[in-house]
Amino acid sequence: MLRGNHESRAMTEHFTFRSEILQKFDQDIYDRFIACFEAMPIAADVHGDYLCMHGGISPELRSKADIDAVERFKEPPLKGFLCDLLWSDPMDDRDARKMRFSPNPQRECSVKFGLDPVKEILRTNNFISIIRAHQVQVDGYKMHRWGGNTAFPSVITVFSAPNYCGEYNNKGAVILIENDKMNIK
Repeated sequence: MLRGNHESRAMTEHFTFRSEILQKFDQDIYDRFIACFEAMPIAADVHGDYLCMHGGISPELRSKADIDAVERFKEPPLKGFLCDLLWSDPMDDRDARKMRFSPNPQRECSVKFGLDPVKEILRTNNFISIIRAHQVQVDGYKMHRWGGNTAFPSVITVFSAPNYCGEYNNKGAVILIENDKMNIK
């Protein structure tokens, strides 16, 4: 399990998690939840093949060591490396080949990333693909095939919450990786 953008004080206050905990328990329990959220890993290396995180890559990301060095035991800022790992999104397919990074106005923070920086991260760290979440997908997942329709996707978005917020009518999906084979369920 990886930390996402909702595992923060700001998001738990905005989306009523904090008020629900205070109604049912107390401030100490809420503070313990926050301590657990801050202790969650920011990213994962799966079998040396896949780099996984909630949001996506950052202009500051060069290697796995950069992720290992990030100070995660804090409230995520609205910009910078930790913010990007939790909040960034891939560019639309038509823009991904044209730009490296761009502002992310839909999120009001972080960046959108394109193909070239993804290829650099994959090549430098010997990964096959980046697996991330953070965006509702109608089918529960999306293969970002920026290298062409026959290429293995450089970025895969997987979204496990079906009918998100009771209004998107989307499917939920999970990725299973067993014996070097990937299955999306």
